[in-house]
Amino acid sequence: MLYRHVLRNLPRTPEQHAEALGWPADRTTRLLRDLERLGLVRHTADGTVRVDDPRATVGRLLDGEEVELDGRRRRLLELREALETFEHDYRRGLQLSGPRTPPWDRVAPTEASAAVDHLLRTTTGGLLQVSRYVSYGPGHEEEVQRQRDRWLSSGRSLRSVFPQSVLESEHWSDWARGRAADGEEQRYLPVDAIPVAFGVFGSSAVVLSTGHQEDFLIVRDTSLVEVFTALFEELWRRAEPALGRDVSDGEVRLLELLALGLKDEAVARQLGLSLRTVRRRIATLMAEHGADTRYQLGLAAGRLGLLDGARR
Repeated sequence: MLYRHVLRNLPRTPEQHAEALGWPADRTTRLLRDLERLGLVRHTADGTVRVDDPRATVGRLLDGEEVELDGRRRRLLELREALETFEHDYRRGLQLSGPRTPPWDRVAPTEASAAVDHLLRTTTGGLLQVSRYVSYGPGHEEEVQRQRDRWLSSGRSLRSVFPQSVLESEHWSDWARGRAADGEEQRYLPVDAIPVAFGVFGSSAVVLSTGHQEDFLIVRDTSLVEVFTALFEELWRRAEPALGRDVSDGEVRLLELLALGLKDEAVARQLGLSLRTVRRRIATLMAEHGADTRYQLGLAAGRLGLLDGARR
């Protein structure tokens, strides 16, 4: 209020400002000193209080506050990034001062989400997971989902193998598509081709699911982690990428011609496109749907019935 009063009036002494406002002189003088320290007013040789353009004075004050705020944000970010190091040091201290971490732990379903959340925060490397059923499990807990989002946003990889039945349900298909949009790589297998549900957290641990409402097993033995990593890679190799049903008519026609065995040159002539364009579209389809080969792309398209016209 005092600053606005000074802005609206001609230069006056502190006493004159106090009189105009009906304030005690000592209070007005004290507040003017505070404004002077902030650089908003200045006292001149003739004893009056003057102000400069607030765009300059207030703007300079705000600039300083923003610099300080940016510094605090940087320090908070550095502290958050250091949490992983602190936790690693803490675990190392426990190993040196107490009993060694057991090679495996049994975890009750009610504690599974907390255990998975801890592994997401404290391990390094990629996350590999194989699911037999997606309607239950710690992955549905909000905190685990938030940690998974942070995992992906930090650039760490997430690859998942799901049962093909997921794509037959509109609800679970939308759920899987949303996760893929966040950066998760996905492939699909028949449920009877998935021997066990598990997740591999870098080279640190494996979480095994023994069934609905059954205890989870956390395995930390290095040799067993390597075994489950190799098992995941084999299942990933056998699995098919997901090819969405929203493929355009032009892309379906391209897939049909490839399914008929036509070479790229013949496909280009049939579609009236250049050879380079055809090859670029094929490469784009493979990249979008996670197919390593044209054969995998064809399998996914055939499973969704996109090539029924070509077979007729």
